[in-house]
Amino acid sequence: MVASNGDISSFLKSHGLTGTAIRKQVLSHLWGDGVALTQKEIEEKLPPATDRVTLYRTLRLFTEKGVVHKIVLDGETQKFKIAGRFRKSDHAHFYCTKCHKLLCMPQLDVDLTDLPEGFQFSSARLVVEGICDACSGKK
Repeated sequence: MVASNGDISSFLKSHGLTGTAIRKQVLSHLWGDGVALTQKEIEEKLPPATDRVTLYRTLRLFTEKGVVHKIVLDGETQKFKIAGRFRKSDHAHFYCTKCHKLLCMPQLDVDLTDLPEGFQFSSARLVVEGICDACSGKK
């Protein structure tokens, strides 16, 4: 689903953010594509004159404000996805190793009730890797 400029402005406002040009462009691509993208993939979709540092700061701000979640794959690759109703990234994701789509899987619990005494939870990331239904031909 591609969001209109008004939808994007309202979405940003609901997160306490103003709708600068770069913020609207980044959100438009994340929203429009409906898939998680790396910073490089987002950068390639933006106008050539876009400042890389501004993009980095925008993604960091979006992550802090719960606009997007950052999902770390293979220990270093970071992908960004519209948070939608899942404001935090403390839920599981499924990464298709064939088409490289990343899907939210909130139905898979990240159970942190059995942490050792004295341990304090701050965040959890679980990425399940495999082949999605579309790639396996079961859709």
